[in-house]
Amino acid sequence: MGAFEMDSSATAYRGRADDEDEDEDEQQQVGKRKRITQKVLKGLIKEQSLYKTASLNDKLYLHYGGYDKIENLEEWTGLRALWIEGNGFDKIQGLNPLTQLRCLYLQQNCLKRIEGLECCPLLAQLNLANNFISTIEGLSSLRHLSTLQIANNHLTTADDLTHLLEVPTITVLDLQNNRLEESEVLDVLEAMPVLAVVQLQGNTFVPKITQYRRNTVSRCRALSYLDDRPVFEEERLAVDAWSVGGLPAEREERRRQREEKDQAHRRNLEYMMSFSGKKRIEVGEGDAEEQIESAAQAAEFAKKQAALLAEEKMTEKQMYERALEAVERKRAELLRLKAERQRALAAASGEEAPAEDGGAEAEAVDKAKVAPPGGIRFADKSAEQIVHSLEAPTQEMAEMSVAMPTAPPTAPPPASFESSDIWDGARAGKVYKRGDHGMGYYEDAATTATAPTPTATAPTPTATAPTPTAAAPLESAEVKSAEVDDLDELD
Repeated sequence: MGAFEMDSSATAYRGRADDEDEDEDEQQQVGKRKRITQKVLKGLIKEQSLYKTASLNDKLYLHYGGYDKIENLEEWTGLRALWIEGNGFDKIQGLNPLTQLRCLYLQQNCLKRIEGLECCPLLAQLNLANNFISTIEGLSSLRHLSTLQIANNHLTTADDLTHLLEVPTITVLDLQNNRLEESEVLDVLEAMPVLAVVQLQGNTFVPKITQYRRNTVSRCRALSYLDDRPVFEEERLAVDAWSVGGLPAEREERRRQREEKDQAHRRNLEYMMSFSGKKRIEVGEGDAEEQIESAAQAAEFAKKQAALLAEEKMTEKQMYERALEAVERKRAELLRLKAERQRALAAASGEEAPAEDGGAEAEAVDKAKVAPPGGIRFADKSAEQIVHSLEAPTQEMAEMSVAMPTAPPTAPPPASFESSDIWDGARAGKVYKRGDHGMGYYEDAATTATAPTPTATAPTPTATAPTPTAAAPLESAEVKSAEVDDLDELD
């Protein structure tokens, strides 16, 4: 049993040793060259967390590996993006199985020609920057190619670019830092129908062309980005005017663009002002000065509206002061009504009316200013409720005005008058009604003219007629009650 285990361990050790020897032999056999072997690809599958079945993967990174040949990719038929930059490839080969490839990155290699791409008809993006390519070729079969980056190569003349005309689908072209010397390069670029982005910086022909940017934008009609900045619609319109009438026409076009922007800004401002003024302002093609004046009027109206709104938004202190003023006005009104009532009572009793005590009234008003408005009555109310309740005429003041006593008649009632609050049967020669002396029986003027003079035996009405002073205590009690109510209200 122990001998068997020892034999197994020895066999495993010899197997590992054999593998190491094979690796060393492979390294010695290859020398300084590195190849893309199946073992390398399996290691990349594990390193990049790819599917073990090679055909299921759609991307593969072989960049900066020091390889000098593209090989052993037969099982990777599903690749859509392949990164193989930063190696030592001097030829494009080994891509025949990659029929589904869309993106190929071959920058920073040792390529001198563009070839071997006919097997990738769906290729849309190709990066060949930083190589040794001297002419553009081998792209006519790429009917879906839209981006070509071929900067930092050895392109020199316009003839090196004419092959681009066989690929009309190119929209992005990077030619910067080449050796292009001929201005005829613009003729090639002008003939590309959908060229939208082009990079030409670093070529010797660029500073030789007068008005380089204007000429390039004018000739490449689909261009939307040139070198380091985009081509906006305003620039294109100005360049079109320049191509027709020179710099004066370009200045006029730029002035027109500025005016158009100002008018659009003014229209937006007036439209906004129309909302603040609650009135829509129609903007037409009228004079600019009239439009500016109308905008100023709208702004002034908006300021006035804002001031009115600010006045309406009272602070708590302002509302308190307003309520205090209302209390003072009511107090002064009560004092005035009380003084008038006292004068009326004095006139009715025949006494001299008391002089108006202006000092006392002013002192009462001053005390009212110091005291809190409303007392306990307004303890649980807000300032707005105090103002509303005090500024409106109260029922108490209205009743006081109605109940103001009138001066009693100076002449005593006649002897024929019988005072009675209720009707107590008919009286000869008398009528029951409300007259100058209140409810009672008054002498009928129609019967007095024909009736004989009453005899001595007739009962005199004076015996039963009440004296007018009988109602005085009641009236005095009512006045005192009203005075007490008024004083309570003032306190």
